[in-house]
Amino acid sequence: METDILRNTLMTHLDTLRRNLAVVSREELRTRYRKPYYALVRDISTSASAYVRQTALAGLRIRQEYLPEIVPAINNAVQASGLLKQVSAAAYRRQDIQEIEQLALALRKLVEDTLAPFYERHMGLYLSNECFDASPQAPQLYNHVNGCILQDGKWIPLEAGRQYTFLAMHIQERSRTVA
Repeated sequence: METDILRNTLMTHLDTLRRNLAVVSREELRTRYRKPYYALVRDISTSASAYVRQTALAGLRIRQEYLPEIVPAINNAVQASGLLKQVSAAAYRRQDIQEIEQLALALRKLVEDTLAPFYERHMGLYLSNECFDASPQAPQLYNHVNGCILQDGKWIPLEAGRQYTFLAMHIQERSRTVA
């Protein structure tokens, strides 16, 4: 819902810029209509940033203690990708909301790909009390970075206060030589 509101707000600002550019040159907007033009530019910047951030990061969970390690990695990946400059060009040059949406989704994929090694390093088995009952339940995969168990192919947050044992799995690749 919030994403839809942000998208509609951005679309409104982009449409205003498009209509202004249809009747007045960008140079005239920058000089003669300086104050309203730059106010619109700020509105576009603010709404585009909020929309892209919401689209790229919605639903991602990262425990506080991992942020100092993860945030710089994500920021470096985003800066290296050049996607933010492409979002800016789509907004200011072409006023293309579909392109912005596609770039935001590409940014989400980039963030997920950047998080994957962190998730893999902190995987383990979630052993609940039900695993030790007379008819035991199989343990589930647990990720300590996001605090979720993997259930039916989706990450489900673990309920607060629930008793469990975390069995860490360290997955290491070993190179072998075949003779």
